[in-house]
Amino acid sequence: MPPEPASDDLDLDAIEELCAAATPGPWFVRNLDDDHAMNLVGVGTVQDSGRGERYPDFDHRDLIAATLVQHPRYVDCADERWDENAAFIAMAREAVPRLVAEVRRLRWLVEFGACHTAGTTGTEFVLPLDDEMLAYFREMTDVLVEHIGISRAEAVARINAAYGTRQWVALDLQLMGHELPEYWAYAVYYAPDSQHRLPIGDPTADADIDFSTHPVRPAPPKDSPFWTL
Repeated sequence: MPPEPASDDLDLDAIEELCAAATPGPWFVRNLDDDHAMNLVGVGTVQDSGRGERYPDFDHRDLIAATLVQHPRYVDCADERWDENAAFIAMAREAVPRLVAEVRRLRWLVEFGACHTAGTTGTEFVLPLDDEMLAYFREMTDVLVEHIGISRAEAVARINAAYGTRQWVALDLQLMGHELPEYWAYAVYYAPDSQHRLPIGDPTADADIDFSTHPVRPAPPKDSPFWTL
């Protein structure tokens, strides 16, 4: 089933602006006491000392927010989740910008036509692969690194851009195994020459190809999500 289109209600630019305008992180949960030695749970820019300092023995300028102020009783949520709420606020300062970046990356993949599991496969490749095909794709990567001399990061990015699409996933990837890894690997690096030829990894078939002058395809943009290493 194809993925649902991204909701227009999620304004990533606005979220990024809010993140950029807020006090820089990291933020930490603080467990303090007010002047009546009653609990004060807050979020601040300084790590908690573990001593539960009593007001005024802590600097109010270090505090960002409070989830419990018992005296006067200004802040005291009904469900008593003071600690959990403080932990959430502190976590969100760093997590939200990262989530925005991840949503942008996944949207880019969807717009490109990547498979719906892109970015969730747990490997360097954006398309889902069983163990056999994962080993085969890593052999393709080795070909690009060892035979052509590009970095492993670029090799993976090229393979992701070429084969990590819904069109390819719809095909039986096992059919790729009928060819040497070189056959597919060279196709993501080299473009056809003036005679519409591509190297295929067979020394006999490639004997009259001048690799030093053969056209090379451009690598995926460095800011694209295909660069997973």
